[in-house]
This record gives sequence, C-alpha cells and structure tokens, in this order.
Amino acid sequence: MVTSARGKGREDPAPPASTPPASTPPASTPPASTPLDGVRDEVVARPSGLFDAQTYRTSVWRIAAQFPRITRITFQAAWRAGRAAHLVTLATQVVAALGAGFGLYSAAGVLRQLLTAGASADRVAAALPTLMMIVVALAVQASAETCGAYLGKRLAARMKRDARGRLLDAACHVELSAFDDPAWHEALERAETAGAPNFDATHGWIMATLHSLMLVVAAAGTLGVLDPVLLVALVVSVLPEGWSALRAARLDYESFHRCGLLRRRLWLLTRLVRGEPRAAAEIRAHTAQRFVMTEVDRIGGLLEAEELRLAAKHARLGSVARALGGVGLGAAYVLLGVFLATGRTPLAVAGAALIAVQVGRRRLAEVVRYGMRAYETGMYVLDYQRVLDDAAARTRPRTDRRVPVDPEVIRVENVSFGYHGSARPALREVSLEIRRGQIIALVGENGSGKSTLAKLLAGLYLPTGGRITWDGVDLAGVDPDSVSRAVAMVPQDTLHWPLTIRDNITLGADGPLDADRLRYAVAASGTDQVVAQMPHGLDTPLSRHYVHGAQASGGQWQRISVARALYRDAPVLVADEPTAALDARAEAQVYASLAELAAGRTCVLITHRMASVKIADHIYVLHEGRLVEEGTHESLLAAGGRYAELYALQASAYADDEPAVGARVSP
Repeated sequence: MVTSARGKGREDPAPPASTPPASTPPASTPPASTPLDGVRDEVVARPSGLFDAQTYRTSVWRIAAQFPRITRITFQAAWRAGRAAHLVTLATQVVAALGAGFGLYSAAGVLRQLLTAGASADRVAAALPTLMMIVVALAVQASAETCGAYLGKRLAARMKRDARGRLLDAACHVELSAFDDPAWHEALERAETAGAPNFDATHGWIMATLHSLMLVVAAAGTLGVLDPVLLVALVVSVLPEGWSALRAARLDYESFHRCGLLRRRLWLLTRLVRGEPRAAAEIRAHTAQRFVMTEVDRIGGLLEAEELRLAAKHARLGSVARALGGVGLGAAYVLLGVFLATGRTPLAVAGAALIAVQVGRRRLAEVVRYGMRAYETGMYVLDYQRVLDDAAARTRPRTDRRVPVDPEVIRVENVSFGYHGSARPALREVSLEIRRGQIIALVGENGSGKSTLAKLLAGLYLPTGGRITWDGVDLAGVDPDSVSRAVAMVPQDTLHWPLTIRDNITLGADGPLDADRLRYAVAASGTDQVVAQMPHGLDTPLSRHYVHGAQASGGQWQRISVARALYRDAPVLVADEPTAALDARAEAQVYASLAELAAGRTCVLITHRMASVKIADHIYVLHEGRLVEEGTHESLLAAGGRYAELYALQASAYADDEPAVGARVSP
C-alpha cells in the first residue's frame, strides 16, 4: 500500500513469485592455492567481452581469409586520416615494384651480352646502356620507397589520433547501461590498449606487405618469362614459413585474450601503488605492502610462465618451418642445376633466374613475415571495430526531437528498471509527478532505488518498463544531449576532474564564460572558502600530478560539485546527497542556496539526513525499489509509517536524554 498525504492509498501489484534460494555451501577455509584477492588466478582460455571466439577453433586458412577485412578497415581509417597521403603512399609502392621488375628482367639481357663471344671491351660496351637503365630503375625504386616511408609515418600519426578519438567519442555517447556490463568494460579497455594503438602499425605492415608482394610479382614475372617451373619451386619453398607464421599469430592472439584477466588485475594493483594518494596512505596504514607485492609477484609469475610457453611453441614451429623451407630451396637450386646441365636453360638465363629466385624468395619471405605481423596486429583492429559496432548498437540514435526547455511537469509513469546482470530490479512500477518550482525529496534506505530514480529523471538511463515524460514528451524518443543540457546534477560521488577550479565549475556549460554567474556559484556553494585556501585561486589545478597542483578534500570537492550545478543554471536540478561530505555550517549554506535556486525550477533532492528533507515541498519514500509513501514532512510523520520510523531513528541519536555510545553515566 502506498500511503499519501491525502489519506488515500493504492494497492501495489503482487510481487512476482520468488524462486527458491540456491543452496549455500558451508563456509570453509580457502585452500592454500587461493589467491589473496579471492579471484581465481588460472589463465582461462575463454572468449570474453566482444572478442572473436571463432579464432580459437577455426583453421589457419579461415583465419587468413580475414585479412581482406583487416585491410579494408585499416585503409578506411587511412582514408579518413589523409586521402592524399594514402593514395600517394600506394602509388610509391607501385613505382618501386615497377623499377625492381625492370631491373630484374634487364639483368638477363646484361648477362646474355656479357657471356656472348667476342672481345671483353665490346661485350661491356654493348651491355653498358642496359646497365645504365638498371641503375636508373634502382634509383627510382629507392626514391619511391623513401617517399613512401616518409608519407607512411605522417599518416600513421594521424591514424592513431583518429582511432583514439573515434573510440573515446563512442564511449562518451554510448548508453550509460553499457558501463554496467563487465564484458563492455573489458572490451573497451582492450580496444584502447591494443586496438587503437595498432591501427598505424597494421597500416605500416600492410603497406610493407604490399611493397614486398609487388617485388615478388616482379621476380615471379621474370621467372615466368625465363622458366615457369622455377616459379613453382620458389612458391613451394616459402609455404612452410607462411604456415608457421599463421600458427604463431593465432597462438599470440589466443594468449593475449587468455591472460586478459591477469593483466587487468596486475594493472589495478600497480595503479593502487603508484596512482592514488589515498590508496598509498591506506597501504601504509594497513601494512598492506607485503600483500600487494606478493600478489604482483604471483601474477607476474603466471604471465611469465605464459610467455615462456609461447616462446617454446614458437621455437618448435620455427624449426619445422625453416627445415622444410631449406629443403624446398635446395630442391629449387638442384632443379636449376639440372636444367643447366641438360641444356634446357642457357647460362645467361640461369644466372638471371638465380638472381630472381634469391630476390623472389627473400621478398616472398618478407610478404609472409610482414603479412603475419599485419594479421597479428589486425586482429586487435578487428576487436576495436567490434567495440565500435557494439557501441553504435548501444547508443540512442540521434534525432531532431528535443525535450521542452523548461518543463512545467515531469511525470514518472509505472517505471521499472534493472541493472545489467542483476536478477533483482532496482525500481518496480514507480509513479510520481514533479511540477516546476517544487522541491521533491526521495527518501529511503540504502538500495531502495533513490539514486537510480534520480538518474532516470536526468535521462542518464532509460526505463526498462514504463516511461518518463517532460510535458508529455517521452525521454526515450528525444535527443539525449537535449535532456543533459536541461539538467544540473550533483552526484553522490563526484568525479575528481584534474582541471583548474574554474574549469571544474564551468565544465560542460554552454556559451562563453559568465563571470557574474561564476562569482554567484562560487559564493553560494561555499567554494569561495576553497578558493581562498588554494595557492593560485580559481586557476589552481586540482591534481597532485601537476607541478603547481593541489589536492582537494572530499568536502571541498562536494562544494565544487554544487558550484558546478549552480553555474549550469539548468531548469531541472538533481542533487544526490549534495552535502554528504560537508560540515553542519556548510550543509546549511548549501541547502539555503538550493532552496533559493529551486524557485521557478524543478528540484529533486536525495539525502539520508532526514532533517534536511524539511525544505522539500513533497517527499517520496522508496523501499526495495517500490514507492511506499508520499506526502509532506508533517503528514508523513503523522502517518507513522516508514518515513516516521527513519526520522525517529535519526532523531534519537541527537536526543539530549540519550547518552552517547560509550559515554560514562553518572550514578
């Protein structure tokens, strides 16, 4: 039953039948192998996040079939980064290959002229024009390769920046519910650390592969003209190395994903040691140094063992490939010798063929080596692309529909909501109404759904059931940015932005800096006292990572967060525990400012301090995700329900006739 100030009530729908609780195993002492942090530490070969699980069980040839997709995605990134540079880089590869092919083909003519009968001077003179043409061709090849390398480096820098920017843009606009999914966290981190940084490397390896491939084509064309059988022998001699490289690339990719959990845990531990001053203080206060270092050493040992396992497999694959490749090359040389001995191939042609075989095999080995490096880094590019595709699917489509700029009434209609992976809904069929100029308070114990409802009202989440409307406009069908611009929010746990105090306050506000509004926000929130204590006033960076930075306390950050909401001057204000870290005097100042700011606005207040709720025009009491009471402060106290119980519990702690806990009572 929901109790209202008007004395009316409505029956809540019956809750769904609960499933029997799972049997809980008896508590036992963890085995000695259990890690200190309670997380299983084996290297788990499992598909996680958005990574391609087919890679574990597909054949090497099916894996190789992904190379065209890797090339397409990488070239699209290069096209976005710089069309002209990309096209010129491709053109230099073609020019270099043409120069190399001409040089190889002309070598046969030079040898033929040098090995014909006649005086040596005459033979050299006859071969000299061709030799000069070969020199020119090699010079053109070298110039093209140098130009391509320079443009490739310029393009790589732009590609890396573009890839990082696209990923962060996707993360900034994806639905907030995505961050409640651990798989999304893992995939996003992998895309940031391995996907985006490998775009330029993948492009470089692909261009190197194309360059070597064109030179192989030039050598193969020469062999095809001189003797096609030698061309077949050349390809066969390099196949074992290609097989080995494909297998090695798959092993590396598999290992990268298998060790993802270990690397993340190691990163979290090292960040605690070197990143947060608060963590550094707690490590020392709890004498946790040995705990941390033991875990770091143990996880490092597991990662080292995995690297050694990979090294052994790579060594075995390489040995087999080199042995088979040597046999193939030896067979090609024997075949060339037989052709020469039987008179099938003239000496001059045999000499040119030998050069072509050596050049072709070296370049073909480069094709395999560079191609596999491109494939190896390209698999992380595919991971990156999967994250972008998933982010697009989780992002609300852009629309021209906007919410009312200053809503007269906000309605919550039978709203339900559940977080990812949680069997229990955070909100269940909640309905309420907020009118402009009202201050409404959401009250309840921890886990009752207050903060969740506040985020739904602010448009940060969309309901899984029911709807929220501003003047009849459903938030689910409007541009999410238009909702965010109309809301000023004071979160429960404010983010410590490593910016100056001024930038922290004006962060995200539209338009140029308004000095008068900034002064008002600083004074009304009590941030002027924070500014007075900082070495550079409003220009002080709030981070110890800067040379002239300063560290703000929890209460100071809370005041800055309130100042940001005041400066934003939005028609809807949502304050989630806005004074949790403030002393009594500062709390009174902030609530007075909020009451003043609420005039003509819609204000939603969440607080555990029942005495602070008195400023609200209407109070909604939540319990286990349901709205159970509503009314004014006086009417809810008179009703003697859950609100009155919570108020009495807090009031008793301040009662004069109640001795403090641990206080000595006089006889």
